[in-house]
Amino acid sequence: MNYFFDQHFHVMNIEHPNLLSFFASLDTGIPDLITSGALSPNYILTGKNLKGSLMLNRITNTLTTFEQPIGETLAVMEDDLEGKFTSHEEEAPKPDQPYIREGKMHMRSQSYDKLAMCPQLMDFSSNEISREGLYYPSKKTSRILKYAEDTLAGFDLYRKDHPEGLFEFFPFIGITPPTHSIEFIEELLETYVTKTHSRQGQFKEGKQKFYGVKFYPPLGYNPWPSDQKERDKVTLIYDFCTKYDVPIMTHCDDQGFRGISPKEAWKYTSPATYKPVLEAYPTLRIDFAHYGWQYNPLHKKPLTILTAAAAKVPDSPWFFELVELMHLYPNVYADFSFSGTNSDFYILLDNYIKTLDEMKAETVLSRSLFGSDFNVNLLKVESYTSYYRMFELSPFADENIHRFVQTNPMAYMGIVE
Repeated sequence: MNYFFDQHFHVMNIEHPNLLSFFASLDTGIPDLITSGALSPNYILTGKNLKGSLMLNRITNTLTTFEQPIGETLAVMEDDLEGKFTSHEEEAPKPDQPYIREGKMHMRSQSYDKLAMCPQLMDFSSNEISREGLYYPSKKTSRILKYAEDTLAGFDLYRKDHPEGLFEFFPFIGITPPTHSIEFIEELLETYVTKTHSRQGQFKEGKQKFYGVKFYPPLGYNPWPSDQKERDKVTLIYDFCTKYDVPIMTHCDDQGFRGISPKEAWKYTSPATYKPVLEAYPTLRIDFAHYGWQYNPLHKKPLTILTAAAAKVPDSPWFFELVELMHLYPNVYADFSFSGTNSDFYILLDNYIKTLDEMKAETVLSRSLFGSDFNVNLLKVESYTSYYRMFELSPFADENIHRFVQTNPMAYMGIVE
């Protein structure tokens, strides 16, 4: 199948996130929020976003996707690529023609039969929240089962309403090990994750339609915990993914939803934290989302920032940790999701690749994946289409664009007919 992959996006409704867990993570209140970097320039709040009613429109646009069933949101995404909506932002990137036209997906010089859509489910389950001064303690919650069922129902609704649609689905199931027993994790894997790479798996009866596992360290996932009980949980997952060649995606920028303190979240999210994992499981397939981008200036040394700015290359330490892992292990990948809301990201990445020797440049080019981070990206771009247009306008050659959307994700996912 001639696929165009969106390797990383989210569809959910207001029932699925755990806002209690997020607010409980702000142990020191507003100072903690500021220190975390959530208000850092170029993350959500930018000079452009703060103009007039633009930020309000962006927030409203984003919330709209939380106010409807998942299947309807998927239909909206496809309708957007078909050019069914009108842009209201004069400066929003706009394609010359809709990306989906004449029954195919088009990008640069290539056309594609189908879009391989890889929704990333986040496991918002949490342990009991109880602290001094809390009037109504929050009970332990397990949210991933309903989220998984709602997602599968969303696929069915999409197919019913769009029988000729181009979307095919290869979802990833979220797991936050500290919030579950090892028995629950084992049952979750056995119930929902397919053990084959067959494309036809998404059409068969039953629940085994998830093609990968999604980790989100800021929710409390430690890739290599010292506690043996917690270590057993994560090694169970790594063993399963190694045995059945199941891909893993892990969040890898210093922002996003949190269920723990910023310092813990940063420690768990750093690519370097995965070194003992990859030493023990060197063939594990891992996509580090967002290309290790860091927005918080506390993570960067002033001299590094100045040097990177002069060379017009990335200045995030995690970016370089991630690239190092690419060179050491055969199945380490990175995706463009959300980072691509800033067109400079593509320029900096392209400039960096040009500084490498031929072999190292080829490694990076062959491990990079296109992803949108819809619907979170709507806080930074007007639409799903706008994000695609920014990618289309990137400095990469047509052949590399094709690699990012098809060749590389096919290698990462290993999907067969």
